Amino acid sequence: MEPINETTIRQLLASYFQGETSLAQEQQLASYFLESELPEDLLPYRALFRFFREEAAVAPPQLAPTKVSHGRRILFRLSAYTSAVAAGIIIFFALYRPVKEDFVCYQDGQRILNQEEVMQLAQQQWDQVSTQIEKATAMAEKLEQMKSYTQIINKYIPK
Repeated sequence: MEPINETTIRQLLASYFQGETSLAQEQQLASYFLESELPEDLLPYRALFRFFREEAAVAPPQLAPTKVSHGRRILFRLSAYTSAVAAGIIIFFALYRPVKEDFVCYQDGQRILNQEEVMQLAQQQWDQVSTQIEKATAMAEKLEQMKSYTQIINKYIPK
């Protein structure tokens, strides 16, 4: 591998921190920072790449394989399936929001969902009913008057 100049290293370093370098480029950076003379502003990166190399050399501890009995496997699978079903039910009820139909209003065969509009329509209907009741009351009073007039007239007209 031929030596790399400082400008190329700075460009590679910028690409490295953007996550755009290949494995070969990262190895070039590591060898440059660990083996070359560095300018003052690049010295902190030496510790960084030294740390990465030392950590890569550390092997994780080997775990001894454990035997799992057939009954435990079945129990594990059963608990996994049960947990999956329970999670599905929880997600279903978390996402499913039933429509609350506190009121249902239709006008001319169309359903109205806006509560303010429903209240206005109800007020209009109430006003119409009130007007009809007033008219019916007035007519009932006139009928009572006519009934009393008829009784008075019937007294004076011979049959």
